[in-house]
Amino acid sequence: MTPVERGMQALAVALGAGDWEALDSASRERFAGAAHAMLEAMREPDALMMEAGAEIVRHVHEGESEEAYRNDAANIWRFMIAAAVAQD
Repeated sequence: MTPVERGMQALAVALGAGDWEALDSASRERFAGAAHAMLEAMREPDALMMEAGAEIVRHVHEGESEEAYRNDAANIWRFMIAAAVAQD
């Protein structure tokens, strides 16, 4: 499942739409549009998010494996989103 699909389903649950599998295609499309709009709105990090991501970058060392770099990138995204969510 993609992050957008997870977002669509989370929005549906949060807004009380009921079982995702039971939704009609028009409802699913509305949630898809809302999920895309939310991701676009969150595209630019704020200062707190940038600092959360920078914490990972400070620990990156030359010569790490490609997998380690991918994991660092994923962790940066997770820390930045967690920082954004924590602000609410």
